[in-house]
Amino acid sequence: MIHLQFVASVDQQKCTGCRLCEPVCPSGAIRMFEKRATVDAERCIDCQRCIDRCSSEDAIRRERRPSDVLRYVDSEGVDPVELKKLCAKAGVLPDLPICGCLRVTGKEAVTAILKGAKTPEDLCAMTGLRAGCGLYCVTRIFQVLEACGVQVVDPPDRRWIKLTLSLADIPGDKVAEIDRVYPQCCVGEDWKRVANRTPAPAKKEGTHV
Repeated sequence: MIHLQFVASVDQQKCTGCRLCEPVCPSGAIRMFEKRATVDAERCIDCQRCIDRCSSEDAIRRERRPSDVLRYVDSEGVDPVELKKLCAKAGVLPDLPICGCLRVTGKEAVTAILKGAKTPEDLCAMTGLRAGCGLYCVTRIFQVLEACGVQVVDPPDRRWIKLTLSLADIPGDKVAEIDRVYPQCCVGEDWKRVANRTPAPAKKEGTHV
């Protein structure tokens, strides 16, 4: 969830059409039209990366929205049992944040996918993910997309890189090597616990997630 008061705006007279702003937009709000950048206010999450990346001084600026916007995906109408199963499959807890900056929960991210998000950009536009640091939630974004059966194709402009930050993603032979060099860290013990975890049983339909 994100509360938006501002939106990025492009001065068409100052825009040089360099395209540097387009690939850094996490929500896919920036597109080129007639060799000039344009911003889709319905997708902008006010992360300000385009402003930082712009090669022309003051070509992109923040403008006050006509009215405040709340981006939040409500799980009402979604099967709570299915929702919990998908969260468990993704390795996230439904009511805990997958984003430390915006506090977007695992439940909201999965719900966004069930309600139409097909890409990382869609997920960011609907929930506000990556509007903060934009780094550590990337792994969770791919985890929930994969758990929901969404196949993500790597973008040609490298607007994001599929990161892996989970202990469970480290191959067993690498874990053994880490254990050998740093036995005091007990990485192997933690790795086995994570890799062999049993998802919590889904509650009956009609109960809280």
